[in-house]
Amino acid sequence: MLVSLLALSAAEVVAPPARADADTVIVTASALNNNADALSQGVSVISRAEAQLGSTSGGLGETLSGQTGVRSTFYGANASRPIIRGLGEDRIRLLLNGLTGIDASTISPDHAPAIDGLDAERIEILKGPAALRFGGNAVGGVVNVVDGRLPDALPKKPIEGSFFLGTSSAEAAKASAFRASATTGDFVVRIDGLARSSDDYQVPGFVQTPLLRALTGDDSRDKAFNTRGEIWAFGASAARITQKTNVAGAVRTTQSNYGIPGEEAFIDLEQTRYDGRVVLNDVGLFDALTLSATWGDYRHSEIEFDGEVGTVFENSGYEARIEARQKPMGQFDVLWGAQFGETDFFADGEEAFILPVTIKQAGVFGVGRYDGGLWGAEFGMRGETRDYNGLAGKRSFDFGSVSVSAFATPLQGIRVSVNLGRTERAPTEIELFADGPHAATGAFERGDPNLKLETATTIEAGLAWQIGPVRAKLDIWQASFDGFINFTPTGEIEDDLPLFETTQRDATLSGYELGLDATLFSGDQWSVLGEVGVDYVRGRYKGGDRIARIPPGLVRASLEAKGQRLSLKGAVEVLAAQKDVALFETTTPSATLFHLTANWQVLPEEPDFVLTLEGRNLTDEDVREHTSFLKDALPKPGRSVRLGLRVSF
Repeated sequence: MLVSLLALSAAEVVAPPARADADTVIVTASALNNNADALSQGVSVISRAEAQLGSTSGGLGETLSGQTGVRSTFYGANASRPIIRGLGEDRIRLLLNGLTGIDASTISPDHAPAIDGLDAERIEILKGPAALRFGGNAVGGVVNVVDGRLPDALPKKPIEGSFFLGTSSAEAAKASAFRASATTGDFVVRIDGLARSSDDYQVPGFVQTPLLRALTGDDSRDKAFNTRGEIWAFGASAARITQKTNVAGAVRTTQSNYGIPGEEAFIDLEQTRYDGRVVLNDVGLFDALTLSATWGDYRHSEIEFDGEVGTVFENSGYEARIEARQKPMGQFDVLWGAQFGETDFFADGEEAFILPVTIKQAGVFGVGRYDGGLWGAEFGMRGETRDYNGLAGKRSFDFGSVSVSAFATPLQGIRVSVNLGRTERAPTEIELFADGPHAATGAFERGDPNLKLETATTIEAGLAWQIGPVRAKLDIWQASFDGFINFTPTGEIEDDLPLFETTQRDATLSGYELGLDATLFSGDQWSVLGEVGVDYVRGRYKGGDRIARIPPGLVRASLEAKGQRLSLKGAVEVLAAQKDVALFETTTPSATLFHLTANWQVLPEEPDFVLTLEGRNLTDEDVREHTSFLKDALPKPGRSVRLGLRVSF
């Protein structure tokens, strides 16, 4: 009962604090590669085992959904992007090894990212304005998938590798991933790959909500039509690593084919991506000079069941970064950097609601940190430009961001922090130039080429403490937007679709994240761990109107018994009802989910030979993702059993 009440309380968000073994985790997406617990902003690090098992059932958004402060756009399990603290699309930077993914996933919710978590070594989630290193469109946060393809150090063994096999019953999913590397002297070469396939997934009862069924007369049940999908990727890399230099290069090709839920059509996607990195250590005043770059060629076709190609989307271009980390000056660390890139976006066909456009961007930034032990501070600034040149028009933007934070440890086991930031974001090509029917959102969308910059002023206060075996973390935040950009219904009809036009209105998003974990029992053979977390965000325009698709509160609680080779974990998730809805938006009911997980180390001497059995949504609850455009037409999967085998050598 207490958990349910917490979920419905006034303005909350949850983040279970990292356990003791996370103290050694270095977050590469942070500006200065800080320890996870040393960062002032909200941060989560998803382990390889958790990422792989979560990726068995779908794409990256579903892999991360349910993490503290994170939801999914959920256009079916295959097409999903993360939403952080209520913000998604262009306000979240989705990265692979610190560099952008060149695809079309921010253009439309039915477009899957070309980045997947199935072969990740870890996934880093930075919440809040990470804009100073990655640009103004990271105002909501950063998701960085680290796959080890560009290694930081030589492997410990001459030959090493791993593989993963997984299956999930609700989707009849089959997943696999492998990697293998060989090292001789200063050189290392690696090959890796992943594959996943799934059928239409099972749902608990009717596919559509009662209100939508009354309008459509569609009584489909038990399975969600055309939610099947498959993806495979193959990559290779080589690196030379010495004490002074690190030179690495990689190539990766990705192909995906998945159904568009509710339609008799599917998306056929392919991307080729090249990555490179050069690191020079101990160069004059600098600890390290780093040049990293990526080039990608992306294309996907939306194809009807009869074979007719409806629309083709193409995106190709590059991004490069130069970063210089100064040698420490006493307690000061400073990083200087520059970022630049260019992409050519093209769409052709019946649903090409935007004309071709070339986007150029460049930025310079500096980030510093002072750590005096008992207290410290972080600061940074960034200036950037973005130019659009397309058939629909031209626009240029010059903008900047600045942030400052302070942290202190007034008592042993207690850490407090305050973060302030002002971030400017340029409108996207869709927000500026869209003009046509958009089937994925069910609207005729019309942009505004005269949009101004969107400015967010953020404040976040954090408190972390540890008293004996109990650890807790609380983050309270608010983001006030001057000219928040969104597609808003006009009440008019165009081409038999409701007309949505881009608007700019002042708005505020706020929330909190609270997490507790504790070692409840510790013995020679077994230990018992407990966790509780709460996740809440609210968003309103100036004047009181609600922002659409804001996620409701979520409470998670778990109890885990860990032995030398066996662990058993039970968890409950309470998803609150969302009744604070925008104009033309329907409410979403609450849901309670129960999960059970067992991990077994198969061989006593092999900690990386692990079999995992997981039961999800054991009571077969009908769950609707309020952040999804399809939430009334498409529930999330019902009861499912996952099985995964992870082996390293």
